[in-house]
Amino acid sequence: MSDGAYSFLPWLRTGLSTKIGDRDPGTDLRASVLVQLELIGETASRPVDEPIQLYGPSDVIGVDPRAISRTEPRPFISNFEPNYVAHIEFYDEDFPWRYSPAPPDGDTKRLLPWLALIVLSETEFEDGTLPGRPLPYIKVRQPGALQRPSELGAWAHVHVNGELDPRLAVNDRRDMGTSLANLSRVLRESPDLACSRIVCPRHLSASTKYHAFLVPSFETGRRAGLGLRIEPGTIPAMTPAWGVDQTELPGELPLYHRWEFTTSTAGDFEYLVRLLKPIEAGEPVGRRDMDAHVSAGFGLPPVETTTEPHGVLKLGGALRLPDRVDREDPWENWDTYHSQQSQYPNSKWQQAMAGLINLAEAYQNTTAAKANDKLAEQIPKLKGEIDPVITPPLYGRWHALTAQLLRDDKGNPVPPSELRGWLHRLNLDPRFRVAANFGTEVVQKRQEELMAAAWNQLGDVKLANTKIRAAQLAREVGNTLHGKHFPKPPAQGLDADPLVSAKALTLAAPAHARVVERKQETVGFKVSQSRVATAPVSPAMRRIMRPGSRLMKMLKFPESLPPDKLVARIDEREVSAAPPRPTPEGLVTLGKLRGLHAAAPADDGRPKLGVGTTTADMMTGLNSEKTVLENLFGAMNLPDRLRAAAEDLTEVMAYPVFDMPMYEDLLKMSTDTLVPNLGLLPANTITLLENNRTFIESYLAGLNHEMARELLWREFPTDQRGTPFRQFWDPRVAVPSPYGPYDIKAMHEWDKATPLGENKNRPTEKNDLVLVIRGELLKKYPTAAVYAHKAVWPLKDGVPDKTGERTLSPDPADVKLPIYEAKVDPDITLLGFDLDADKARGGNGDLGWFFVIKERPGDPRFGLDEAQPGPAQPVEVWNDLTWQRVDPDGLRFIQFDEAVRVTLDKFNEDEDDQEKQEQRKDDNHIEAWQHRMSSADVAYILFQAPVLVAVHAQEMLPNARPQP
Repeated sequence: MSDGAYSFLPWLRTGLSTKIGDRDPGTDLRASVLVQLELIGETASRPVDEPIQLYGPSDVIGVDPRAISRTEPRPFISNFEPNYVAHIEFYDEDFPWRYSPAPPDGDTKRLLPWLALIVLSETEFEDGTLPGRPLPYIKVRQPGALQRPSELGAWAHVHVNGELDPRLAVNDRRDMGTSLANLSRVLRESPDLACSRIVCPRHLSASTKYHAFLVPSFETGRRAGLGLRIEPGTIPAMTPAWGVDQTELPGELPLYHRWEFTTSTAGDFEYLVRLLKPIEAGEPVGRRDMDAHVSAGFGLPPVETTTEPHGVLKLGGALRLPDRVDREDPWENWDTYHSQQSQYPNSKWQQAMAGLINLAEAYQNTTAAKANDKLAEQIPKLKGEIDPVITPPLYGRWHALTAQLLRDDKGNPVPPSELRGWLHRLNLDPRFRVAANFGTEVVQKRQEELMAAAWNQLGDVKLANTKIRAAQLAREVGNTLHGKHFPKPPAQGLDADPLVSAKALTLAAPAHARVVERKQETVGFKVSQSRVATAPVSPAMRRIMRPGSRLMKMLKFPESLPPDKLVARIDEREVSAAPPRPTPEGLVTLGKLRGLHAAAPADDGRPKLGVGTTTADMMTGLNSEKTVLENLFGAMNLPDRLRAAAEDLTEVMAYPVFDMPMYEDLLKMSTDTLVPNLGLLPANTITLLENNRTFIESYLAGLNHEMARELLWREFPTDQRGTPFRQFWDPRVAVPSPYGPYDIKAMHEWDKATPLGENKNRPTEKNDLVLVIRGELLKKYPTAAVYAHKAVWPLKDGVPDKTGERTLSPDPADVKLPIYEAKVDPDITLLGFDLDADKARGGNGDLGWFFVIKERPGDPRFGLDEAQPGPAQPVEVWNDLTWQRVDPDGLRFIQFDEAVRVTLDKFNEDEDDQEKQEQRKDDNHIEAWQHRMSSADVAYILFQAPVLVAVHAQEMLPNARPQP
C-alpha cells in the first residue's frame, strides 16, 4: 500500500450480508438470504434451501456513542466553513450498511445505508419528548430541508488511509472479493487505517447555527426508534423514512446522535487565498510628509531643503519600500548625508540644534549668560539671556559617553566618520529625533508600569546596596586591623627561612578551626596532626608568652631566637617538650615486674607543619577581601548578571530588561506611526516591504534614553548605560537563535562611527524583507504556515527542465521561516524574512525565492469551492469544481439530475496548469460528474486537499534595482 494518499470504497458488507442479492424484500421487514443445508439421516440425506432473515433497521433502537470516531465539524465549533459539508465517521468499516435491507445498485455502484446524516437550522425543526419512547426525536418543520432519500447511497463510503494496489474491483456488485481482500490486508496490518463515513450533501449558509442529526433512513427504523408498532407485511422494508406519506407521527425522526455548530463567514482557505493578489507597493506607502519649514521652537531656524515643497521632509516608519537607495532619493539626502564629498552636517538647522544641545554641557563649565551669548550668532533669541534654558535631549549620550556634538570633550572637532555615525545622525536629523521622541512618549505613558516591573526584576536593590556599603566599611576596617596586628608573610619563599615568626599563626589560633588551607583541611586540624601539635598555640601558652607576662620578663631570649620563633623551632625539632621523668634505679614498678622497660623519646612520625605556608594560608583565609565578600553573597540574592559588579564591592549599577515587542506601542498611537500609509494597500493583496532599521534604531534609542532618565529620577541604582529595550518585532514565530530574540545590540556597544541602522544584533541580510498580507485569510486561519522557499528548475530525467515553470526546491535547507511578525488590526499581517530584495528576486542564474502560504494539513474534509467573482472558472481538475456547477438552480443541496453533468475542461495555458498536470492524471479516472456516479467517486471529487500557494518575489518587487 502506498502512503500519502486516500482511497474510497462505495460500500462494504461482511459476513452473511454479502449474500443479499437483487431481490427486493418487498413487504418483509428484513432482508433475507438463502442458506443451503444438507439433512443427513441414517439411511438417506437430502439438500434443503431455507431463507434466513437478517437483522434490519426495525431491530435497532440506538447507536453506541463509542461506535462514532469523529464528527466534522467538531461539536460547538463556531467557524465552520459554509462551503464544506458536515459528516460523521464510524470505527467499523461496514457500519452504515450493516443493517440495510437494500440490495446494491449495479448501475451506480451505490448501496442505501440504514443511517442518514441530516443538518437543519434552528428554524427548520423542533425538539420533541414523550415518555416511553425508545429514542429522543425531532419534528421536521420544512421537509425541503432534507436530502433526497433515494440518493442516500451516494453519501456513504469507506475511507482508507493509503493507496490500495491494485485498484478496488467494485464493478461486480455481488462479488466484493477483490475489495475485501485488499481491505482485509490493510486492516490486518493496521486496523486504524480505515473507517466508514456518512456525508450530508447540504450547502450551508454563512454565519448560521446548525444542528446535525444521525437518523434512520428507512421507515421501519423510524418506527422502531419512535416506539410505534410494526405489523409484519404492512410496511415494505425499502420504504424511506421521509419523502412518502406517513400515517403516524409524520415528519418525526428519532435521533441516534446529534451535535451543533455554527458556520463562519463565506469562504474557506482556498477561496480566501485565491483572493490574494500580488502587487508591487509604491509611494506613499512607508513615508508621510513632515512639515519643517517653520521653526520648531527654541529659537531654531526652519529646515531648508532643495526638494519641493520647500522645507517638507519625509518621515518614515518601521517599513519602507524595497530597493530605496538612499543616495538616489532627494528626500533622504536633504542634508547631503549621502553625498560623500560634502561636509556634514552643513545645514543651518543642524548647526543650531547641535549648539543648543551642547548648552547643557556648556553650563557646567561657564555661566549661563556667557554660554547663551556664544550661541546667539546661530540662535539670536539667546542674546542677552542670563538664565539657563531647557535644552533638547542628546539621545544616547550615556551609552556613547558623549556630552556634546561636533566637538569632543577637549573641544577638538570629532572625526568625519563619527560625524556620519549613529549619534550625530540620530540627534541632528529631525526625522530620527521624531522617531526617538515616539520612544520617549511610550516610556512617559507607561512609566508606572515599567518602573514596577524594573523593581520587581531586581528585587530589593536598595537593601543590597546598603549591605554592599556596609561590606565596604567592614573590608577597610578588616584590612586596617590586619595590617596593624599581623606581620606580612615573606614575599618570596614562604618556607625558605625555616625559623619564621609564628606570631600571626598564634594570634589567630581561635580561628584555626574555621579556616580551610590549600589542601582543603582546616588549619586547626593540620596543626593538631603536625609536630607542633596544639599546645604551643593553646590559650594557656598564649597567656604565658604574651610580651608583658612575668615569665617573659624573667626569661632572656637571644636576639636571633625571639619568642615568636618558638613554634618554628618546635617544627624543626630544635626545641621539644620536656621528656617524661625517668624511673629511679632500684625502684620496683609494675612495669618492671612484667618485664617492660622505658624507652628514650623517639620521633613519633608526625609531619612537619611548615609554619610559613600555614601562616600564609591562615592570613589568606582571614583576609577581609575574601571573608567580607563571602558573607555578603550569603546574605543577599542577586541575579547572576549583577554578581560580577558586586564582586568588586561596588554598588550595583543595573537596569531592567523588557523582552516585549515594542512595535505594539507605536501601533497604539496609530497605524501611520508604525508604517505610514500602510492602510493604502488594497484589500486581499500580498506584497513585500523592507525593514527600515534607521527608524527602528532611532525609536529604540529614544526608549532606552528616556527609560534611563526615569530610572535615575526614581533613584534606581543605574549608570544610565543599560539597554532595557532591544526588541522591536515579535520574535515568537522564529526558531531559537544563538543571538537571542533581540533586534539591536546593547547600546553601549554601538561604535560612534557606525551608521544609524547598522547596529543589528543578528548577522542577517542588510535589509530584511517583510511580507505584508492584507485580507481575511490569516485572520480566519491564524495557524496557516507562511515561509520562503528557494526556486529551482524541475528535474526531467535527472536534468533541470528550463522549458516550464520554476518549482520549489526539494532541499529542506532551502526553506526560510519568518524571524519576526507583527499584526495590524483588522486584517494586516507582517512577517519578516532573512532575505533582501536582490536575493529574493534572483538573477544571474539564481532563480530567487517563492513566498509560500500553506494550509495546515489535518483530518479529511469534504466540500466544494465557492465561485470566484467574475466569469466562471474552468474545471481543469476536480478540485476546481464549485457549488454553482453542481447546484445551478441554487437549491442548497447536491442532487443528481440528468441535466447536471460536468466534465473536465482543457487546460487554458495559465500559470497554474503545470502544477495541475500531476493531479489531472488521477482525476481522469472519473469521466464526469453525473447522476449515476458511485459514492466513492463523489467522495473523491468532494475531498478538499490542503491548499498551498507560492508567489515569487518578482511579482511583488521592482524587476530590477533602480540605477543612478
